[in-house]
Amino acid sequence: EAAPHSFASADGMCTGEVAAYKGGRVDWVTTCKFFSKSLGFGNMRIDGWSTRETRAPHMAVHLCIVFNVLFIYVSLPPRANLLLDDEYNDYVYGEPKAGADGKSLNDLYVQCVEDKAFKRYMSKSHVVNAFMVSPTTLLYTIPFNKKNFAKVRDLSIAHVKVWLDMLAEEDGVFLKNIDDKRVQGELLQLDVRTRQFCGRDPDTKNVANILGLETTDKLVRTLWGDPTDPVWSTR
Repeated sequence: EAAPHSFASADGMCTGEVAAYKGGRVDWVTTCKFFSKSLGFGNMRIDGWSTRETRAPHMAVHLCIVFNVLFIYVSLPPRANLLLDDEYNDYVYGEPKAGADGKSLNDLYVQCVEDKAFKRYMSKSHVVNAFMVSPTTLLYTIPFNKKNFAKVRDLSIAHVKVWLDMLAEEDGVFLKNIDDKRVQGELLQLDVRTRQFCGRDPDTKNVANILGLETTDKLVRTLWGDPTDPVWSTR
């Protein structure tokens, strides 16, 4: 197993590690962490990208701590147009899942809505908001303490387990007409647009201010998919 790749800002004030893996229906999965004591923040994330052998969603778990506040983005972004595909929407987000202890992703979403410790984060960017297409996306800030961190940890683990179970499915919604040229075209288009988003995310500029343009570009390409994937040529 290859060792994680280390990176740092030019002044050494921010350091981090990133590792990437692939295999089976996992097209690309990355783990990344970077911290800066002087700037008072830390960031940990895992991003999972499904191959086009399945219509299973992608997966994202991002945890960022700024002083005593925890910011979370936890989601299984769909690979279907949910306005037109009720079957996909109901199956992915509405049905009970073993990986979530018999709860649906919507149940986990409602948990956060009803928990007063979770404060909904609303981006000021139309670019970011347009990308929040999963109906159960968890985008919140929450005071950092052991109790709240345990809640966030359980939510994160549940989403990863559900995603892995979905990748392992051999029939049903995710495999329906998977070899059809039209379906493959739609999946490719969605994957291309997903990668294009990261280049438009306003927060990418903030990272570039810390790590520099070259390191940021390499990091973005690694986190958002296999850097050798031809879809990057359309970015």
